[in-house]
Amino acid sequence: MSLVQRLNPSSAPSPVAKYSQLSITHAGARIATFSGQTGRINGEAPASAAEQTRLAFGAIEALLQSQGATPADLVKLVTFVVGRENLAAFNSVRNEIYADWFPGGDFPSHTLVVVNGLAADSLLVEIEGSFACPPVP
Repeated sequence: MSLVQRLNPSSAPSPVAKYSQLSITHAGARIATFSGQTGRINGEAPASAAEQTRLAFGAIEALLQSQGATPADLVKLVTFVVGRENLAAFNSVRNEIYADWFPGGDFPSHTLVVVNGLAADSLLVEIEGSFACPPVP
């Protein structure tokens, strides 16, 4: 069972992409925030935004697993994509991963920002966010 309730109230604009307007954590949930995850292998970034996106989501999944959480526990993501020309590749891979992670369409809150560059010239995608952690026994 997820520790997060996601809502799209009728009083708010309907989402225009794969996100929820509100993500509410259950009482007592511990919240973890994670730094920007990028698509690097051994310090090297693949040339394609699609492969970097896949690797970044893989890193997020590893962080979730390290705390006993699942994608259903994601509260919010913020994605930085370098240049509009990389949006289609990002969206394609994100849609593929979301189909697996959120088959019912219950997406976390999400903000997508197009930027001119990231910390290293080779980076095209970076994703940061937060998730609810299961209680400590």
